[in-house]
Amino acid sequence: MHQTLLTLLVVISATVATASAPSAFAGMEGRDYPPGIEYQSAWSCHGQEKFNWYCEEEAKPAKPPKRKSAPDADATKEDIAVKELDKIVKDLDAKRALAVVHPSPENVKNYMTAQKVEVDRAAYFADVWRRVLWQNAALNEELKNPMNNSAIKVSAREREAKQNDTMTELAKDWGIFFFYRGDCPFCKHMIPTLQWVTRQYDMTIMPISMDGTTIEGLPPSVRDNGLSARLGVEAVPMYVLGNVKTHKMVILGSGVLSLQDFVERIYVLTQTKPGDL
Repeated sequence: MHQTLLTLLVVISATVATASAPSAFAGMEGRDYPPGIEYQSAWSCHGQEKFNWYCEEEAKPAKPPKRKSAPDADATKEDIAVKELDKIVKDLDAKRALAVVHPSPENVKNYMTAQKVEVDRAAYFADVWRRVLWQNAALNEELKNPMNNSAIKVSAREREAKQNDTMTELAKDWGIFFFYRGDCPFCKHMIPTLQWVTRQYDMTIMPISMDGTTIEGLPPSVRDNGLSARLGVEAVPMYVLGNVKTHKMVILGSGVLSLQDFVERIYVLTQTKPGDL
């Protein structure tokens, strides 16, 4: 260790002596240096002398400042309203949560105050809504489906008349295929209703047996010849409206139906389109 320290001391002394003596290499900037002492990079920057011992970096073009987008500059009224509504909901939720978790008189009062503001806002909205509805007939759904008791009765009478006329007209070319099985209690339960359809509208009922059994109280049945498979009959009793001339089929449904169910379904499925009612 002593020898190592001595060697280091000799090196340091030699370095100090060299620094205090006149430089033998003065004026040799930019020229070839003696072998082993190539310090050009310590005295110049890319071939040019340093200034104050530091290399001056080339000035880089300043980057244009990023333009901060104004979030509301291009926002529509709807966008702004959505943000405001979100803020209202969040603020009210926060006050409610605080009042529930820490129900101090102050917290509860703050929530009640905020809630009253929104209740008043909702009442104002409802008032404007009804005024607009009254003054714009195109928005008034009650013209199609009235809610007033007297208007409901008028609408019901008008619709009943249309349904009866439809049933009378359809009975000329249409009949009802009645799919049943002998072990089906609901099928037997439907016999009086089907009899009433025949008496009321003179519409033909065609019973189709799925298992070869007969059924009393209706016209003679026929055994299923594959029609049920083509129509996708999976449950009984099943009712299908059929046209004897065009052979068009309209599935009315399955299960226990009332006379009014039959009339309404036949009217809706043959005389209206989705959205008409």
